Amino acid sequence: MINITKYYLVLILFFFILGCTNNQSEKNVFNPSKIDLKVLNTGKKNIQKYEFYIINFWASWCIPCKNEVLILNKLDYENKNLKVIGISIMDVYSESLNFIKSNNVQYENYWDEKLVSLKNFNSINSIPVTLIFNDKNEIILRLDGELDEKSYLKILELVKK
Repeated sequence: MINITKYYLVLILFFFILGCTNNQSEKNVFNPSKIDLKVLNTGKKNIQKYEFYIINFWASWCIPCKNEVLILNKLDYENKNLKVIGISIMDVYSESLNFIKSNNVQYENYWDEKLVSLKNFNSINSIPVTLIFNDKNEIILRLDGELDEKSYLKILELVKK
């Protein structure tokens, strides 16, 4: 089950990257077989195609990242057409795992030791960063910084249309 989930995430990231690439002649092409993400939490949603995906970059030492867990849990649980995926970056695996457990994180999460995922999204310079994708693999919303009630409502407005 974990291998299928990891494969599915790699596939999602691959298609997201294809949709995000501005320069097709760029030499640094994303290769999904080189992604090295370790599973932290598989979440509770089944593997299926969703209309929207949220990728949230976070770290255990980041206070705003901790503060937004409730909103991300709520978005993942209450919206059948939306899947939330967290990616822990710039962190130690054990600390990331402790963060997941101590903050009752319910959505799918991965640990990116080598920051491979960051290379696929230009201009992510700080955390938390939340990217919302549609089913055409287009970024339809980028939120830098901590999610709050205003950003929660903005996301709901997008996914409820």
